[in-house]
This record gives sequence, C-alpha cells and structure tokens, in this order.
Amino acid sequence: MKLIKVTTLLICSLLITAGLWLLLPADLELARKIPALFATISMLSMALAMFLSCRPKWIERFVGGMDRAYIWHKWLGIFGLVGASFHWLLVPGPAGNGIDPTLAEVGEETGQWAMYGLLLLGSMSMVKNIPYRVWYYTHKLMGPIFLISVYHTFFSDVPFKVGTHTGAALIAISIVGCASWLYKMWMKPRNYCDYKVATVTKLDDALEVSLEPVGQAVAYQAGQFAYLDFGYDKIEHFHPFTIASAPSEEHLTFVIRKLGKHTDELYHRVSIGDKVTVDGAYGQLHKKRCIHKPQIWIAGGIGITPFLSWLKALRESNQPIHLFYVGRGELYTIMIKNINRIIGSNQVTLHTQDQFEGLLNGEKIAKNIENDVKNYQVFACGPEMMMKDIKSQLIELGLPTKQWHNENFSMR
Repeated sequence: MKLIKVTTLLICSLLITAGLWLLLPADLELARKIPALFATISMLSMALAMFLSCRPKWIERFVGGMDRAYIWHKWLGIFGLVGASFHWLLVPGPAGNGIDPTLAEVGEETGQWAMYGLLLLGSMSMVKNIPYRVWYYTHKLMGPIFLISVYHTFFSDVPFKVGTHTGAALIAISIVGCASWLYKMWMKPRNYCDYKVATVTKLDDALEVSLEPVGQAVAYQAGQFAYLDFGYDKIEHFHPFTIASAPSEEHLTFVIRKLGKHTDELYHRVSIGDKVTVDGAYGQLHKKRCIHKPQIWIAGGIGITPFLSWLKALRESNQPIHLFYVGRGELYTIMIKNINRIIGSNQVTLHTQDQFEGLLNGEKIAKNIENDVKNYQVFACGPEMMMKDIKSQLIELGLPTKQWHNENFSMR
C-alpha cells in the first residue's frame, strides 16, 4: 500500500512538472528554462502552502482531513525551498525582460535576499529542537518572503513577458499566495467563534477546560478537533486540541496536557472568564466509522480525548467496540475512572494497562478480541511511534490497511 502511495505521488509530481515545463516559453534556451522551471515550482509550492495555512474547511475532503493538509503544507514548503535553491544555483544571469528595466537591478537583489531568508526559515522549520514559539513567529515571515519573491519574479530581468500565458499563470500563482497571506494575517474568518472559559479543572499534569460560547457556537461532530487561541499573545496563536465533549453537551470541553512550553503556560495561566477564539471544527475520522462493523479503538496517554467524545455521543448500540487504553501516572488513573463512568451500558469493552504485561502490541490486541482482526475497523490516537508500530503489527496479522485510521497533529 505504501509503495502504491509513493508511486502515485511520484506520477502526479512528474505530471505537474511536465505541465509547468510546457507553461514556460517554448523558445527558451535550456540553460535558462531549467532554472526557470525550478523557480516556478518554488512559487507554486509556496503559494499552495500559504493557501493551506488558511485552513479552508472544504479542502479536508480532498486531502483526507486538516491534519493531512498540514502534512501537505510541510512538504510544499520543502518543495518551495528546494525549487528556490536550484533556481538560485543554476540561473545563468539576467535574461533581458521585466515590467520595468530600471527596476531590474533592485529585482535581482531582492530575489537574492529572499533566497537567504527562505534558506534560513526553511532550515529552522525542519529543526524540531527549536522552541515552538520561535518557530511560530519566524514562520510568519514566510509571507513577506513570498511577496519579495513576487517582486523578483516580475521586476527582475526574467525570461518571459508579462502578457504571455507564462506571465498570466505566474500572476495567478502570485495572487493566490498574496491573497492567502493577507487573509491569514488581517482577516478574521467566519468560522472563528468566540468563547469564554466556564470551568477549569487540573487533572495531575493536564487541564480540563470547558468553554461557553459567546454568541454563535462551533458546530462539530464527536471526535473532531479545533484550533484554540487563548489570546495571551499579541498576534494570532492557534494550537490544535481534540474536543472531549459530545455535540449534545452545552459546553465545549478540552483536556490539555503539559507537553511543551505553550501547554505548560496554559496549565498555569488559564482562568475562568478568559476569552478564547475557536477555529473549527476539523477532522474526518467520524466519516470513516461504519456503524455496522466491529471496532477497535487504541489510545495512548492524552490520545484518549477523541474517544471520550465518541463514548459520550454513543447511543444504545449492539456494535462491539474494544477500547485499548495505555498510559501512566495519575492522569491515566483519572481517565480510567472517567471512561468507566461514561461507558455505562454501552457495548464497549475497556482494556487497560494492567491487563497485559509490557507494551501494547498487535498480538495482545488480537488475543483480546472475539473475531479475526481483519473484521474490525481500527481507530488510533497516541504517541507517533506507538501508533506506527501497532499499525504495522496489525497489518501483519491481517488487518487491511484501509481499515486503519488515525490523525496526525504535528504542526512542524
């Protein structure tokens, strides 16, 4: 299955590259056409990356969820950096065109500085050891760098004329990127909703926060996630958190664990009455659930949150569900008590850490279910390596790849 995905991606990349090659002037000499191709790849990738950062809800059904959109965002950023680098290394010199010849020299210099900025910020984005807040604020500079790149594209000595199909295509790409940046920086999307903190409960090293709507409330399905901005910074600062409440509940509830500087600040700072901006809801897991198929839910640590929402939203059902939940510490104990209270008479079997020795794996899961693993849908949320290992183990035991579902919340 992985080979099929890689092959499909490679074929699509080749087709897009071929299309961009045909977009360039046919009479352009090869020494200029190759660096021009890399420049076009870079511009298109950066524009699409900024478009995805606006989080349009309709894009989820095309990429498989907003979590996947951020994976695309990351790879488009890498393609943008690689394309700009090869353009910078291979371009032979001025080509003799441009909107205004008197601005050509400035256009060349700005392009060089944009390249330096892109290399610096692109490298920082790939280093996960850099503090999130530093990465976040420097990442905001990608927009101005794109604007400089647009200036370089049209005002330096370039190998095309603005009135040609090449120029028209680059204008369209530039408009998408610039409009996305302006929208992201200066406009408040309609799907932003205002909330205030109604209750705050500390659960060991985590915080349970219930939010009360101020005006319009977020419409969501059980198991979805939302981006929260608690307004503690001078500029927009959203982080994704899974919704732990059910749609029928009055308040929007999140369980936020201290896993970094931002969540540590929230743990010590969030108070009743604080204003919160909510962007959401996102996520496609609920659309993949089949009510007629037995299910396996796998949760690790704070990854239990989407399943809390699903459990609360369950109605009387004969659908067999096995919930495997592993973790450690007081928070784990508290969550176990909450789960037992929620389960009630629902057809859910809870499997906890003390029921099997060592780490949870595919073999232990298979031994604790009634039927062959291939007959189940599997939904998972937890540490990345844990999910990766269990997925590969279950697939080896016969689980079809299409029946495994999980979300990725890595924003870097």
